Amino acid sequence: MSLSCAIETCKCKSREICHCCNTNLCTDHLKVHVDLINSQIHPLAVEINTLDNQLSLLNVDEVIGKCRQKLDKWHHECHPTVDCFYEEKCQELQERCVEKVGEKRKKIHQLKLKTNELMREQEATHDDIFDADPLIINQNLVYIAQWTSNELDLSTLLSPYRTITCSQDSWTATTSNNHFLLIDQYPNLCLYDKQLTLLKEYSWEYDSIPDMCWSSTLNSFIIITNKNGAFLMNENLTSLECIQTIEKKRWLSCTCSDSTLFLTTNESGSNIFQFNLLLSFHFMKQWKSPQSCNSDEVINNIAYNNETLALIIENETNNKKRIEIRSLSTFDPLWSTSFNAAYHFTPWNNRVCVLKYNEWLVIDYGDSRLFHVSKDGQVKSKCSYKPRVNNAVLFGTNILVIKTLENVNCYRIY
Repeated sequence: MSLSCAIETCKCKSREICHCCNTNLCTDHLKVHVDLINSQIHPLAVEINTLDNQLSLLNVDEVIGKCRQKLDKWHHECHPTVDCFYEEKCQELQERCVEKVGEKRKKIHQLKLKTNELMREQEATHDDIFDADPLIINQNLVYIAQWTSNELDLSTLLSPYRTITCSQDSWTATTSNNHFLLIDQYPNLCLYDKQLTLLKEYSWEYDSIPDMCWSSTLNSFIIITNKNGAFLMNENLTSLECIQTIEKKRWLSCTCSDSTLFLTTNESGSNIFQFNLLLSFHFMKQWKSPQSCNSDEVINNIAYNNETLALIIENETNNKKRIEIRSLSTFDPLWSTSFNAAYHFTPWNNRVCVLKYNEWLVIDYGDSRLFHVSKDGQVKSKCSYKPRVNNAVLFGTNILVIKTLENVNCYRIY
C-alpha cells in the first residue's frame, strides 16, 4: 500500500523517502526538500570559510603577549601581598620571642629574690632548695607551628593579653586591616597599631557611626552614619571626605569586596544597596524585601568574605536571629543557621565577624553570647561572654578583638 506525501496540502502519492529525516515525499516535494537542504549548506560553508580566514589572520604571539601581560600583572601584584604576609609573620615571631623570653626573665627574677632572701636569713632548709623548680632554657623556645583549621577555641577566651578601656559613650563600630585597628571611642576615632599602641585620635564631628569597614582597593576606611551619609577616611586618619554619590539614609551596616561596597538600611524589611568602588561609588543595584529579608525583619549586619555575603537577620515577630550566607554573584542563599535569642531594640549590636578558613563568629548582643559557625553553617561551639559583648573583628591573622560595653579585649589565636 503506497503512502501519501508528508506535505499536508499535497494529494500525490509518496515516491521517495528522505533518509536524512525519514520523511515520505512525492517527486516534486522531494526536489524542493533536497534544494532546501542544499541551500542551508552554502551559508554554513561561508561561515566555516570566514572562521578559517579569521584563524589564519590570528596573531598567536600577540594573544600570548596579552595573556602574559595579565599574568605578569598578577605576578607583580602578588609580591606586595606576600611581602606583607612575611612582615606580619616576622612581627608575630618577634612578639612571641619577647613574650616567651619575658616569662623566663620573670621566673629567673623570682628565683633570684627567693635565693637572696634565703642567703640573707641563713635559714634555708632542704625543702626550700628542692622547691626551686629547675629553669630549662633551650634554643627552640619559640617555633612556628603549622596552621590548622580549628584555630579558634572559644573556651580559651578567658583572659585577654591586652585590654583597652572604652569611654562610657563609645559606640560599637570597630574595623581593621592588616596594619591598623580603628575603634569608635566617642567623641574620637582611635587608631592602634599591631602592638595595640594608640597612634592617633580623630575628633568626630558628625552623628553616630553604626558601622565602618576597610577597602583594600581604595586603601581607606569607609564610615557610615545614621543621618549624614557615608565618608571616606585614609589609613592614617589625616583626610576625611564625604562620599557625594551615596545619598543620606539611615544606614546600618557596610562591607566591601574588591570592587563593590554594600550598605544596608536601618528599617524593617531592610534594603541592600550596591555601589561600585572603582567608579566613584556609582550606584549599581538595590535589593528590597522580600529578596533582601522579610518585611518584619531587620538586617543587623552584613559582611563579605570569599565571594559570599553573610547577613545577620533579626525577626521582630518571633525574636529569632539567623546568619544567612548568600552567593555574591547570584545573591541566592547558600545556607542559613538560626539562633534563639532575645529581641533587642538596638539592631547594630548583633554582628558577624569573618574568621579564617571561611568561618564566622556571630555576636548575640541580647544574651551576650558568641557562636563559632563553620563554613557550612554548623555551630562548632558557643559561649557566654561577660561583660556584654557588642562587636568583634579579626585583626591581622592572629588577633581577635572583642568589644564590650566597657572595654576592648584582645586575644591571640593560633
